[in-house]
Amino acid sequence: MATYEGKHYRLRAGSPMPTSIPGQFVFHAFMATTQNSVIDTCTTVISTSDQFSGQGGNYLAASFSRLPVSAVGVELFKGKTTDKALYGDEGSWGFN
Repeated sequence: MATYEGKHYRLRAGSPMPTSIPGQFVFHAFMATTQNSVIDTCTTVISTSDQFSGQGGNYLAASFSRLPVSAVGVELFKGKTTDKALYGDEGSWGFN
């Protein structure tokens, strides 16, 4: 029964644009996003509808699968939840 937490960082940017110097391009970035993910290898609790962003919660996505384990009266699951993205400046989270 382990729980793993991770953070996803994504730079938002447009396509490379050519400069006046042949063969050189610039890359225009506009903000960055970060998301937290939690992976539960074995849990008895799965996410409910009110935990998702459309219902006032903080989750963007969740995925759970029932584990093929026999236990009397207990269902076990493995799953992953992902928080909705936080937007910020490209250097907001210390990656620059």
